Amino acid sequence: MRHMKAHLYTALILASLGGCTLLKPTPKVVQTWESPAAEYPAICMLMLEDGTLAFKGGLRFYQPGTWRQDARTGILTLTLGGTEPFPTDLTKVQLRSKIGALTGYNAQRRELTYRVVPGTPLIALANFYFYPSDTCHAN
Repeated sequence: MRHMKAHLYTALILASLGGCTLLKPTPKVVQTWESPAAEYPAICMLMLEDGTLAFKGGLRFYQPGTWRQDARTGILTLTLGGTEPFPTDLTKVQLRSKIGALTGYNAQRRELTYRVVPGTPLIALANFYFYPSDTCHAN
């Protein structure tokens, strides 16, 4: 009986430690870009420190996405995830019109490329304009 108790305690301790290792801290938000509420509710693009691109309030069908930015050139690359078709037609219009810092795209890789430098007022994605923000007001 004593050996059974010892094994039970060991098993309980190992199970509780194993459970702790499953809890991973939520990655910190590095950049927030927000399309403020107007005709549609607010939408936020949250760029997390682990390279994940998350949407809050809308466009969630494009997640999980990824992002990366070259600190030297300011080139920001967003890769849209999900199963929603890539917004090729809107992206072509935005690129021709030079709207929202867009410099290029690759529909096959689902990538959008922006030149983001200090003072860049906005980036455009799928007919929404996202402005740099310290907080996200989307639900």
